[in-house]
Amino acid sequence: MPSSQLPLADPPFVPLALEEEDIATYAAIAEALGCGTEDCAEGFMMATPLAREAAVQLWGAVQRLQEARPLPPEARLQRDLQVQEALEALKSLIGLNPAVMPLASLAIAGLRYKS
Repeated sequence: MPSSQLPLADPPFVPLALEEEDIATYAAIAEALGCGTEDCAEGFMMATPLAREAAVQLWGAVQRLQEARPLPPEARLQRDLQVQEALEALKSLIGLNPAVMPLASLAIAGLRYKS
């Protein structure tokens, strides 16, 4: 083959396009989890449908807890603890806390695709 003709390469990997509201949701979740938006989005993309659904439900629970009516101080402490526990579970579920739930364990459990 002449040097002026290069073989056609496979097209580069292009991730699915995200809508603005998807990016806003990932950004909000990432902020709550204390991580970057890209890491959060990647965690969701690598999660299996079962894990994504559970993570979405956890995120919905966090939002409902945070939007709850004003509470007395002792109830607020309980709510804040529930929010923190839900966020830690969500973080682990989508693979952003490998110290608690290693990525290999998530893959074995069918909650994450192997990269």
